[in-house]
Amino acid sequence: MRGPISVDLLVLGGGAAGMSAASWARRKGPRMSILVLEATTMISHAPCGVPYFIGGLFNDPALLQAYDVGFFRERRGIEVMTNTRATEVDVSGRWVEAEGDGGRMRVEFDRLVVATGARPKRVKGVEGERVLYVHHPADARRLRAALSAASSVNIVGGGVLGVELAEQLARLGKRVTLVHRGPYLMSRDLDRELGERLTKGLESMGVRVLLGVEVVSSGGDGSSLRLSNGSEVKADITVVAAGVQPNADLVSGQLPLGPHGAVQVDDLMRAGLNYVFAAGDVAEHRNAVTGLPDWRPLAPIANKMGLVAGVNAAGGHIRFPGVVGDLVTRVGDVIYGRVGLNEAEAARAGIRYVVGSSTMRSRARYYPGGGEVYVKVIAEEPTGRVIGGQVAGPEEVVGRLGVIAAAIMRGMTVEDLFFVELGYHPSVNRAWDPLVLAARQLLRV
Repeated sequence: MRGPISVDLLVLGGGAAGMSAASWARRKGPRMSILVLEATTMISHAPCGVPYFIGGLFNDPALLQAYDVGFFRERRGIEVMTNTRATEVDVSGRWVEAEGDGGRMRVEFDRLVVATGARPKRVKGVEGERVLYVHHPADARRLRAALSAASSVNIVGGGVLGVELAEQLARLGKRVTLVHRGPYLMSRDLDRELGERLTKGLESMGVRVLLGVEVVSSGGDGSSLRLSNGSEVKADITVVAAGVQPNADLVSGQLPLGPHGAVQVDDLMRAGLNYVFAAGDVAEHRNAVTGLPDWRPLAPIANKMGLVAGVNAAGGHIRFPGVVGDLVTRVGDVIYGRVGLNEAEAARAGIRYVVGSSTMRSRARYYPGGGEVYVKVIAEEPTGRVIGGQVAGPEEVVGRLGVIAAAIMRGMTVEDLFFVELGYHPSVNRAWDPLVLAARQLLRV
C-alpha cells in the first residue's frame, strides 16, 4: 500500500459538487494542498447530457466534461486522481483508503468534502445482460453503442431521465415502450394538467406509454418484462431509469443521514463535524418553502453546494439558503418546468393553497411563430406567499420559472409577483405576460 499521503483538503468525488468545492477552496486557500479522488475516468461531468449523446445530438463524449484533469492540475493547482475509488473512510481518524490504477493507497486529511454523488436505483427482479442502467457520463459511449444496435427498447421509469431517453430513442426510429407506475409521466414532479400534456406529447412521437403498472420481473436475459397487470413486453434491450439514490454508503454510520438517505448538513455544508463537509447529490438540503429536509439531485444545486462547502472548508463563511427544486425538461418542441412545491407536495406539507393559471400565445398575435404557453402559480392561503409554479411552452419557459423561483426565495406574495416589471417585446411575449395574468387571477382570490 502506498502512502500515507497527507493533504489539507481531500475531496471524494470529481463531479459537479466535488470539483466546485475543490476550485473554491483553492480560491479561498491558495496555499492549501488539495486532492480529489474520482472513481471513474471523467471529472466535472454533465449527466444531463447523456440522453442527448445517446440520441446523436452530438458525437464527442468529451463534451460531457466541462474541464479535464490537466486543467485543474495546471491552472488551479489541484491534484486529481481518476480511476481511484475510496474503499474505506475513517472520519474520526481522518484517513481514507483508496484503490486505483496506482494500486492501494492511504490518504490522511485535515478537512474532508464528501461529494460522492448518487447512483441509479435498482429495480428488484430486473436483471440480465440486456438490462442497462443509464446515469454516469463515463458510461455514455458504451450505452450509445448498445442502444444503437437495438431496434426496440423497453424503458422502466417515467421520470425526467426516462422521458428524455424515450424521446431521443424515438427520434432515432426505435420502437420504444415506456413503463411507468404513475397515472401520467413525471407524476412526482408535475401536476396533472402538465403531466398529461407531456405524456400525450411523447405518445405523439410514437412512444408506447404504459401507465399505472409496475415491473414484476424480467425474463431470460432481460429483454422481456413481466408487468403487474399480467402482461409482458419484449424488446431488444431494457433500460432502467427508475431514479437515483444518494451514494452515501462510505460514510454511513459515521456521518448523520437524513430521511432521504443522504448526508445531513447544516447551511455551511458541515456534516456534523467542523472539518467534514458534504455537497451535491450525496447531501440533503433544506426546502426553502417548508423548511423541512429535502433532496433534489440536480446539477445547479450541486454546483452551489460545492461552492459553499469549498469556501467553508478553506476557512471562509458562506451559507446555503436551501432549495426550491427548479426542474426543466423538453419533449418535442415543448419545454416543461416546475419550481417550488407542486400541489401534492403542498398538501403533504399541510399547507393550504390556492392556484392561479393562464394559457395564451407566447408572442403577440400579429408576430409570427411561437406557440401556446401555460403558466401556473401556487400560493399559500391566506398569506398569498408564492410557494410554487409550473410552466410549459415552446419558449421563455426557463425565464418565467426563474422569476417564480426568485419570488419563492424572497418570500414574495402574489401581489408582489403581479407588480414585477417583466420585459416585453412582441417577439417573445405579450403586454400582459401569462405569469402576470396568473398572479392577477390569484389576486382576485
